[in-house]
Amino acid sequence: MASASTGAPDKTVTGYPAQSSQIAAGYPAYAYVAPPPSYGPGLGPNPAQDYYRRRNTFLCRVITFGTIAFAFIGFIFFVVWLVLKPRLPEFRVDSASVSELNLTQSALSAEWNFTLFVRNPNTKLSLYYDRLEASVLYHGSRDSLGTTPLQPFSQTKRNQTRVPVRFDVVSEYVGEEVAARISGEKSTGSVGFRVRVFALVKFRSGFWWTRERLLRVFCDRVQIGVDPKNGTGSLMGQPGACEVDL
Repeated sequence: MASASTGAPDKTVTGYPAQSSQIAAGYPAYAYVAPPPSYGPGLGPNPAQDYYRRRNTFLCRVITFGTIAFAFIGFIFFVVWLVLKPRLPEFRVDSASVSELNLTQSALSAEWNFTLFVRNPNTKLSLYYDRLEASVLYHGSRDSLGTTPLQPFSQTKRNQTRVPVRFDVVSEYVGEEVAARISGEKSTGSVGFRVRVFALVKFRSGFWWTRERLLRVFCDRVQIGVDPKNGTGSLMGQPGACEVDL
C-alpha cells in the first residue's frame, strides 16, 4: 500500500536548530547557520587605525633603507679615501717686494708683489682651486692691509705652480698704533708682513670627486727689507713653508 505522504511537499524550514525532543518526535532537522560576529564598542575593525599602521610600517622601511644606503655610500667613500690617500697642497712665498711704502699718522700706502709657490704632492689626485682670495697683513695685527681676488687654477698630479699676487693700497686706514709700529720697523730697514689665502678646493681622481672644502693658507713673518728713504725693498732670507689647513 502506498504511503499517504508520497508526493506531499517538503515542509523543512530554516531557523533555529531542532531540539533533540523534536527530532525524536519526527520533526525534520536542518543545517545551523552561525550569526555574523558582533563587536562591542571600540572592538571592531577600525579603518583609520589600519591606515596609520600601514603608513608607519612604510615610513619605517623607507628610513631603514635610507640609513643602510647612506652607510654603504659613506663606507665606499671612506675606502676610496684610504686608497687614494689625499694630501694637502704645499704653499710657500717664493718672492716678495714692496714699493712706495709710505705712512701718515694713521694711514698706509704701498704696493706689494708676492709670488706663491704651490705644489700638489698627491700621486693619484688632481686639485682644483676656486674663489681664491689673498690678503696681506702686518705681522703684529689681525686686520688686513689689502685684499685681492686670484684667478682659479688646477694642478695635476705632482704639479708645481707659481701664483703671482699683487696688492695696491692707497691711504688705507690702519690706526695710529699700527702705523707707528710699521713706521718704526721701516726706520730699522725691514718690516714683517703676513700673507693669507682662502680658497675652495676639490680633489679629483677619474670619476671620483670630493665636495668643495675651504682651504686656508697662512704665511707668517714674511720679512721684507725696506729702504727707509723711498720705502722700497724685497724679501729677506727664505721664509719657511706656509701653514695649510682644511
